Amino acid sequence: MNNINAIENLVEKFEQKKMTRRELVASLLVATAASTVPSVSAQTAAPVAIGRSMNHVSLSVNDVSRSADFYNRVLGMEIISRPANGGLNMGLGNESFLGLYNLPNPGSMHHMCIGVDDYNPDALAEKLLDHDIDANVNRDAANRTSGGDQLYFNDPDGILVQLAQHGYLG
Repeated sequence: MNNINAIENLVEKFEQKKMTRRELVASLLVATAASTVPSVSAQTAAPVAIGRSMNHVSLSVNDVSRSADFYNRVLGMEIISRPANGGLNMGLGNESFLGLYNLPNPGSMHHMCIGVDDYNPDALAEKLLDHDIDANVNRDAANRTSGGDQLYFNDPDGILVQLAQHGYLG
């Protein structure tokens, strides 16, 4: 029962003289105080998934080609994919990559992606609700070259987090 229904129920009991004014006030205090505490489900919910890898980090850069050249020359990284949105993904071993994209705030991290097993964006978004986290499932094919729909949410500090299938390589 949500708080509004609970409060209406309490007022109705008071009007029917099934509780005293003092009991009503005490009950209202308890009902409204409970709404300011994080939900019990968020505190006790099981993990949404088990993070298995740092799949990728996507950087906001001024010039994608210049940045790709830098990472190729300095670290020997090769381009592994070219998403339709104009970015580049550069391989880092067999489990991760670095995304380079012309996005706002050049010189900063746009998001990080954690690899998980049994990736299902809709099911994970539902599980995130148990933690009081609203997720966004991006279904735009231009934002990816392989894999499926992309799941994003923010951590407590506002850092954009993506989940993807463990082993996904851009």
